[in-house]
Amino acid sequence: MLSAPHEGRLLTQAQIGSLAGVARTTVNYWRKMPGFPAAERAGDMELFRQDAILAWLDDRAIPGRSRGASEPDGATYGDRMRRALRTAADATGGTPEFPLTRPTPRLSPAERSSRDVQRVRELMGEQVERVRGAGSVVDYMNLLLCLLFLRGADDPHWGRVMEQAGTGSGSDGSRLLLRHIGEVVDELLKRLGMVPGMQEQLLRLEPRTYADLTSVVRQVGLLGPGAFRLVLDEYERRAGLRSGEFFTPHAVARIMVSIALDERAPGTLGAVFDPYARGGELLAAAVEHRQASFPREVRGYSHAHGTARLASMNLALLGVRSWVRLSRRTPWSQGRERVASQFSLVLTNPPFNMSDSTREARAEGDWPYGAPPVGNDNLAYPQYVVGCLENGGAAAVVMPNKAGDSANSAEQAIRENLVEQGVVRCVLELPDRLFSSTSVPVSVWFLGSPANACKDVVFLDAREVGTTHKGRRVLGDEDVQAVVEAYRMARSSRVGEQPLADGGVRNGLVPTAVVSREAIRETGYSLRPTVHLGTGRHQPPVTDRAVTQAWHTVEQLRWEVQEADADVAAAGIGTGFPPSAKERDATLIELCDIAAGPSYTRLRAEPPAPDGDVPMVYPSHLRNGRIDHIGDRYVSFRLADRLRDFRVEAGDILCIRSGAMGPPALVRPQEAGWLISTNLLRLRVKERAEVDPAYLAAYLGRPDAVAWVRDRASATGAPTISKASLGTQPVVLPPYDEQRRIAGALAALEAQAAAHLRFATAVTEARATMADLLTAFDQLR
Repeated sequence: MLSAPHEGRLLTQAQIGSLAGVARTTVNYWRKMPGFPAAERAGDMELFRQDAILAWLDDRAIPGRSRGASEPDGATYGDRMRRALRTAADATGGTPEFPLTRPTPRLSPAERSSRDVQRVRELMGEQVERVRGAGSVVDYMNLLLCLLFLRGADDPHWGRVMEQAGTGSGSDGSRLLLRHIGEVVDELLKRLGMVPGMQEQLLRLEPRTYADLTSVVRQVGLLGPGAFRLVLDEYERRAGLRSGEFFTPHAVARIMVSIALDERAPGTLGAVFDPYARGGELLAAAVEHRQASFPREVRGYSHAHGTARLASMNLALLGVRSWVRLSRRTPWSQGRERVASQFSLVLTNPPFNMSDSTREARAEGDWPYGAPPVGNDNLAYPQYVVGCLENGGAAAVVMPNKAGDSANSAEQAIRENLVEQGVVRCVLELPDRLFSSTSVPVSVWFLGSPANACKDVVFLDAREVGTTHKGRRVLGDEDVQAVVEAYRMARSSRVGEQPLADGGVRNGLVPTAVVSREAIRETGYSLRPTVHLGTGRHQPPVTDRAVTQAWHTVEQLRWEVQEADADVAAAGIGTGFPPSAKERDATLIELCDIAAGPSYTRLRAEPPAPDGDVPMVYPSHLRNGRIDHIGDRYVSFRLADRLRDFRVEAGDILCIRSGAMGPPALVRPQEAGWLISTNLLRLRVKERAEVDPAYLAAYLGRPDAVAWVRDRASATGAPTISKASLGTQPVVLPPYDEQRRIAGALAALEAQAAAHLRFATAVTEARATMADLLTAFDQLR
């Protein structure tokens, strides 16, 4: 049985004591006992999974002297807690997990109000700077999403926000209102089983006036039910999500859901699952699909705190019972999904490896279709999702094109087994440049349960659909319809199947073919549509399409350069930064709390590993003023909880303690909660220091500041600097507003330089592609 949603909620230690009817000291004693569930941290708060606590308390009988009059012999603390939860549910109308009263209706893009689109544009205009202050654009967008979440959650929550917005004033009123919004949202997130953290992000905002903040609140109150997704679109565009975090375009999600639902056996839609949920957009697409029955439950693993919270909020607003958890482990390393049931539908856009797979098959793990090569998980995800399907279930997995015809022997064997066992149902090749952070061409593999084996595969080539906007390929409603109709026409021609009633019209933009196993064998088990449709054969090594793609990339980056140039102009860098008469001198120890990383002894019990829950930062990860974690060092939640004093927060500055001294790194919001290693020092700006962390990080990264550290570190055998020595480093501080202006200007210049470099690289590559094309044509003459 799937666990009830409320059982996955998060509880504080005080709530455990209250529900179990014991004192706080008893809970403290329990925590020292073997097997007591580990805490998850949200800032300074410790939280516990309710289902894990219930399971542990089920083995603890209540002593006779502590039993109530209605509790029989053998009653456990788990029984008592469940009775308390039922009582709470009865008192709130039976919905303790989330008080949703009006789920967002299913809307097509055409049905979203154009007025909402305009209002969201206005909210993303000049009000961003007026409200965010020292906070980031992401913090501001989290405010919009929190307000939309509360407005859709239930009327009392939104009513209290509006009431408080009408009574406050000044900067203190702004802080109180932001704190209230964050507290309420975090409490609802805990009920959804998601680690909270919105209040911390909202309190980074510094509105210029109270009226600026309340104006945003009132404008959000005018938005319609589809606005949450509109703001999510802006979030992805502006948050700079990395390759493992960017969202799947809505049009692609709709295609995946439509075809996967056609491939599954008829019947009521059960549970839906995404093992790499990103922002929950695929799960939301399954819920919003008009032709599908409402899923019984949706589940997913997300790999970043920020996007995991947004996924939970989005799904809750859609009125679905969701279970989204944070996990940085690969799903197969956690064992099969911990439920007795399998899933009707699995949808996922996992991270993939674009390097050639040259290594041997891995020795560990359970791989029914063949072990993937070491260091490449491209063909691990398809196997995992097939194993999660119920009989008659279907899956859709975004895959890099090269996975369909790679020459690696292990991957060839996997494709062979998938095809021969009838698991592969359809392969759709998509246009390039669909995703915000990569131009890598991809396909979608549609898979089914081996219990419902298929003897052929539908191949579709949709590379020519869509239009170009600011360098990205965009699919409209008509493009989605063309792809789905082309698939249905091809599917209806399968031997033994009746044509679908709404089979549609074959669209020349989407060539299709139904290919037998025998024909696939002849190609070496290639799963590239272009191979089977002939649309990719007999072309010169470099084609006109390759040149077009290269120049589209140039155009996309040209837009980025123009935006970066505009940001630099807006920062007022041309006006200069004259010395301020109010500059003051200070030392680091006056400005920051300085902490060294945990000792080797404390780490020895559980050394870092490539696969785990919480990233651990080493000196080698500090590059160009940022943390560049390459996914090679993690620790468990349990160890990170024990070493909570060594975890980082957004705005912390990390310096090298021992080793090759270089510039420090500023911790970004997405890195909050990570653990520092032994050879790092953490600087945390003191609350009343009036120091902008970004300014301080930039100041400490100046060549003369780095040289100052090297001079003091070089006095030892191995370059090492102590907390005491680093604390004496001098710092020049202009007024706080000037610090923020300088930090903003430096960030704009850094982004401008990076954009111009990417643009120059793209132009050089496009020129080389053009030269290769001309050479290829010359050889063909």
